[in-house]
Amino acid sequence: MKRIYHVGLMLLITICVITACRKMDSAYKNYVVPGGLTYAGKATKPKAYSGLNRVKVAWLRGADPSVVKAKVFWNSFADSISVDIPEIGDTISVMIDNLQEKSYTFIIRTYDAQGHSSIPVEVVGGSYGEKYQAQLLTRPVNSTVIKTNGAITINWGGADVSNGAFASEVEYTDVSGNVKHKLFPVESLTSEILDMKPNTNYKFRTLFRPDSLSVDNFYTGYTDGGLRSFDKKDWKIIDYSTQHSPGENAVINFIDGTDGTRWHTCAGCSNYPHFATIDMGVERTITQFGVWRTTYAMPDGDDRGPDKFEFLTSIDNITWINHGSFNFNRLINGEQRYLLPENAKARYFKFVGTQGPQSYMVMGEISTYGQ
Repeated sequence: MKRIYHVGLMLLITICVITACRKMDSAYKNYVVPGGLTYAGKATKPKAYSGLNRVKVAWLRGADPSVVKAKVFWNSFADSISVDIPEIGDTISVMIDNLQEKSYTFIIRTYDAQGHSSIPVEVVGGSYGEKYQAQLLTRPVNSTVIKTNGAITINWGGADVSNGAFASEVEYTDVSGNVKHKLFPVESLTSEILDMKPNTNYKFRTLFRPDSLSVDNFYTGYTDGGLRSFDKKDWKIIDYSTQHSPGENAVINFIDGTDGTRWHTCAGCSNYPHFATIDMGVERTITQFGVWRTTYAMPDGDDRGPDKFEFLTSIDNITWINHGSFNFNRLINGEQRYLLPENAKARYFKFVGTQGPQSYMVMGEISTYGQ
């Protein structure tokens, strides 16, 4: 009797299970696509390239030859752009213009001719604009030196590499009258221009790329090349009043390129005026000159310089033009610069200390500037 009961119970359970399954199949029937869903091949290895109020979205062509179109969505699907897939080419790309300056998530869907869509693929990118541009700093020029042959050497300051500075652009007029542009990488501490037209200047700006995938470069405004000093490599001291001794006190130290050495006139055997005459090697147009006291053996500065001096120029070392008397502050370090409004043409110049606290004089350096 128990055996019959157990068999009946098992039959009843089996019937219930079969009935329940049939009801479930009926319930899910409306959600099943006969033959299964068809997906187009998705975008492969997408990248977003930043730009000036724009972004280029690109991806590799997939293996699915049926894909004929794609759509790129952004702003949570509120905006989109369609892309026709060409028959040839390995890369598909689209430029999205007129974007606000911010980061975006782009969603790419591809489609076949029947309208079947791929699964979505996301890529993040951003556009740059006025805010980024406003924080860019021009790489400074520390000095510009004109050589005897007319070539100029630009000594650069530090570049704003944290914001993407990668080059400096120099615009100048060459000896044939043509306007030229040259790019110099930020890794270069000095740059040389060999063919700049005499008596002209250059201007420069800094180029930026906000990231390695940027399709656009950004630029600072142009800055005038400014003051140019004359290279002292070929300068010679052709005459001088006295020097205390050769070596650390020699008059040649007055033109060696640093205020860390000194020209010390003869102590106990000389009196004002003290002078040095310099041959620059070629004729120049001097617009300014600068004078330093020395810091040799005295980091805080040596105050035994003159209170007054004169500056003279000559083309032939025979006829001299005196440009007047100038005050010198012997109590401060650094260059003290003086204008020559006459823009004196000269190959030779003469520095003459005329008044000071001692009978002798101690000086650091002298430089000339112009064209």
